[in-house]
Amino acid sequence: MEDNYKEILNKLESKASLKQAIYRSTAEVFSLSKVILSKIASKLHQDYTAKDPSVEVIYKENNQFEAQLKFSGDMLMLSMHSNVFNFDEGHSIFQTSYVKTDVSLSYCGAIYIHNFLADSIKYNRLADEGSLIARILVNKENHFMVEGDGTLGFLYENFEENIITEEKITDILEKSILFCLSNDLILPPYAQIKDVTLHQKQSLISAASGHPTGKRLGYLFSSEIQQNNNI
Repeated sequence: MEDNYKEILNKLESKASLKQAIYRSTAEVFSLSKVILSKIASKLHQDYTAKDPSVEVIYKENNQFEAQLKFSGDMLMLSMHSNVFNFDEGHSIFQTSYVKTDVSLSYCGAIYIHNFLADSIKYNRLADEGSLIARILVNKENHFMVEGDGTLGFLYENFEENIITEEKITDILEKSILFCLSNDLILPPYAQIKDVTLHQKQSLISAASGHPTGKRLGYLFSSEIQQNNNI
């Protein structure tokens, strides 16, 4: 019994305190990210919205763990997970000299960057799908790596070399915005959506603004609409 209690104390020291430290580090990085995103919004509003007021640029903090940037028809959602994670045992990060020297360096907090259509949020279209552009993984030393799409999939892979700075977070967020702007809605082939049941059509009409739409998928195919109706 005494041995069990001692092990509990050891685990609390080696893991619980570690995870709390990582949570605090991640929260600081998230706070910095929100400040930077707000600055980007202000600059975009000054440099572009003044020229074309129809293009809205709005920054908003939804709660402690989420902020968003609306730019025209796109919405960039920045969110922090409240938990701390480790990698799968087979992950290549455990083969790096950086983590081999201290296995606790592999534990990370996670910050997610999603792209949704602004109308998905405005009209509360719950069937709409967004896209995860990137996630920033932060350890106890404020080292980080990014997993993501496009250039964000390889620019910040090195956990040992990458340390959080305002310049690097700015680059990640700006590249995320560019990724959103580069991905347009694609109409599916007409033949794939022309058949619809009355029930499906009535379901679409009952939605706030018609057809379910996703930034990643464009208009949902009829088979996907049917699947959503069956859920």
